[in-house]
Amino acid sequence: MVYWCSAMSAQGRQLNPFHLIGSLDEKYTNKKSTLKAVIKEALGISVIQIEVAGISFAVEVGVAVETILYRKPQKLPRSYDWALGVIEVRGEVIPIIDLSMLSNRKASIIDKNSRLVIIRYEQLVFGLLVSHVSAVSYVSEIREGQHDELVEFGWRKETTDKWVDIQGKKTYFFDLRELLNQTDFLTLTY
Repeated sequence: MVYWCSAMSAQGRQLNPFHLIGSLDEKYTNKKSTLKAVIKEALGISVIQIEVAGISFAVEVGVAVETILYRKPQKLPRSYDWALGVIEVRGEVIPIIDLSMLSNRKASIIDKNSRLVIIRYEQLVFGLLVSHVSAVSYVSEIREGQHDELVEFGWRKETTDKWVDIQGKKTYFFDLRELLNQTDFLTLTY
């Protein structure tokens, strides 16, 4: 009889499975931001390296959404020299920019290694002509502080203050979010 009573009291204390799942969902929701921070710290920030005019830049994956083989853009009349034209990708018209010319250097050399990196940020979509794209790397942090190679490239101070360490080498972090929020860079829209 004692056994039966203890079994009944244990059965009476059992939780409804839907209530249990609901409480677990609530706990997960409360901890979601903490989990994201831990995952980001464990994996790092995912970046790709692009090369423009012989200098490497790191671009965050998620802003750089796609890399395609170079296609000759359709030139637009009365556009900037660095605005190479537009291409069509799956029904979407995308302007193409030569970063080398944008920084007042010579036009990029088009060869078999040339790629177009498609950038998406909020409503803005454009392609960057680059001479090389690496595989995805993970970096632990984005650091502040300019280094000489980037001054030589011709970027203003406010666009060259972040860098990442990729395999022991300082690589400029091309912070497109910050750069595109600058009003003078919005001339990218033709």
